[in-house]
Amino acid sequence: MATIEERFQMIQQSVMAEASAEAQKLLDQAKEYKDNAMKKAEDEVLQELYGKIQDEVAEIRTSSTQSVSKKETQERQNLLLRREEITKAVFDQVRRRLLDFTKTPAYTDLMVELSKELGTRCPMEGTVVMLRRDDYHLASRLGDYFGKNCRILADESIRIGGLKVMNQSSGIFMDETLDSRLEDQKPWFYSHSGLVIT
Repeated sequence: MATIEERFQMIQQSVMAEASAEAQKLLDQAKEYKDNAMKKAEDEVLQELYGKIQDEVAEIRTSSTQSVSKKETQERQNLLLRREEITKAVFDQVRRRLLDFTKTPAYTDLMVELSKELGTRCPMEGTVVMLRRDDYHLASRLGDYFGKNCRILADESIRIGGLKVMNQSSGIFMDETLDSRLEDQKPWFYSHSGLVIT
């Protein structure tokens, strides 16, 4: 039989073994807790960084889209201005040619033909015929086609040539000016000139 001392030693060894096992168990649990906490913290940091990166990417994308859109708008404006410059230059050149044409006998013939045609469509009393001031020397010749009681006026709005005819009592207004004919060509010019901006 074991002595008290031996029993005490056996109990002490048993308690120490249990305590050592319990301590190891607690150390293992603490290590597992620490590893889990570190993993969770790492995941949270990574998630936060990922969110920030996504926000920055979205901001860069938005900024670049706005920048591209702004540049496209500016370029479109520049193209529109350039198209207007080209159109103005073309129409100014045509206007000069038309003004040169008004100094020829062919223009006088045109004015006579227009007066004949419009005079048959509007031979009523009270008709007003409007000419460019520079064409007023043709007034008596053209007035014969519109009847006795027509009035012929110089119209400052007619800058190139041609004539306008108006009869208020019958509600007739005809614009056969070279000015309006030239202006009427702008839509055709825009659609056929190749200066389309998309």
